[in-house]
Amino acid sequence: MSFVTMKGVIAAALVALALAQPVRAEEAWQATFDDTCARSNQAMAMSVQELRDLLDRCDALRKVIETQEESVRKVYLKRLSLCRNLYAYMLEYKQNNQAK
Repeated sequence: MSFVTMKGVIAAALVALALAQPVRAEEAWQATFDDTCARSNQAMAMSVQELRDLLDRCDALRKVIETQEESVRKVYLKRLSLCRNLYAYMLEYKQNNQAK
């Protein structure tokens, strides 16, 4: 293999690694999003602390999603808002019932 060909292979590998890095970062927040919102059907059975933790995760996810491109941002922020509102409602409901 010639030096020029080797240089081209190395350059191609570096470009592939550079492009793969943002995909992994995107997958990380999307996996967290999926895990966080997938629990919404179990919200009634969760403890107050579990609901607080999920609200914290939602707030952290919001910051990450706000940095995404516009169409992704709009869709995921809306979906996240729905999940967060459910968790907040259940937290308030459970706290009010504990006070009684």
